[in-house]
Amino acid sequence: MGVLPAAASAYVFDFDGTLGSIPVDWAAVKEGLREITGSEDELPSVFPTIIQLLKDRPKETKKAFDLIDKYELAALPSASLYPKSVELLASLAEVAKVSLVTMQGAKATELVLERFGLKQYLLCYFTREDSLDRAEQVRFALNGMRAKKESSVFVGDRLNDLNAAKLVGIPFTMIRTHGDDPEDAGVTLYHSIGEFLDAIRAG
Repeated sequence: MGVLPAAASAYVFDFDGTLGSIPVDWAAVKEGLREITGSEDELPSVFPTIIQLLKDRPKETKKAFDLIDKYELAALPSASLYPKSVELLASLAEVAKVSLVTMQGAKATELVLERFGLKQYLLCYFTREDSLDRAEQVRFALNGMRAKKESSVFVGDRLNDLNAAKLVGIPFTMIRTHGDDPEDAGVTLYHSIGEFLDAIRAG
């Protein structure tokens, strides 16, 4: 999709599943959302449910965000970074602009960045309070860095990230530490932060 990762002048990173992990009890979150929505059916996914709430019952959205905040904050003591994540961000920040997007809430994100000392490497970051649409988050990050999409790279771990990159028109790199590799042969793919860091350093 254009620019090679090592040649980028700006990077947008996803957090959870890419740089680290916050082991939220999503089953409990879904159960709480069922109570908020009054649904008797199994919820397919958390964030599409909230997006629907925003459309149909906007007054209930704060309850949904507060619910997720509760479980995210409870999971923070068990949060972790993947090996070499700090080393990668530190290296990139010396030569390029770096930002972060996440579907975590602002409270949890702030605490995670402070705990692991990541904020010093970021020009900006955007959470679910800014947008529940990943493509829009990426656009916010590009604007916040004053970076051109053609010379930037979005780094994520999910197919949703890949699809968002295609919508925005930004080159994409996938750090696939779990699940199957995408069938799209054109995706720049690494299986660990260490692999990606080695590729960056190799130029």
